[in-house]
Amino acid sequence: MKSHEPRRIDVPEVIEVFVDQLRFLTFDGHQLRMEFDVVRKDGAAPEDESRHWTYTASRLVMSAHGVPAMLDQMARLQAAIAPRAAAAAPEPEHEVEAAEPVLKWKGRETVRG
Repeated sequence: MKSHEPRRIDVPEVIEVFVDQLRFLTFDGHQLRMEFDVVRKDGAAPEDESRHWTYTASRLVMSAHGVPAMLDQMARLQAAIAPRAAAAAPEPEHEVEAAEPVLKWKGRETVRG
């Protein structure tokens, strides 16, 4: 028996939100929650680090059944951009510090990205 995909309807009222970074990501086994930020700086003093602000731009919640499809799309994106990123990346001058945790599993140890 064939599985039928639901008909897709584009809703023009849904707005597109620009973000600079994914700040928070959790998965509790049922839902994936993501919080995206945008970083802005004071135009009068662009070099002054104390005059930079991070604002929450968007929060998304995805059901667990959508997560594998998103991960597949992200793997395809990574495969497509990895050769370009590797060619453009400068040689590190010193040892790179460990990155902050990207994915936090509720009730489990943090997974580093």
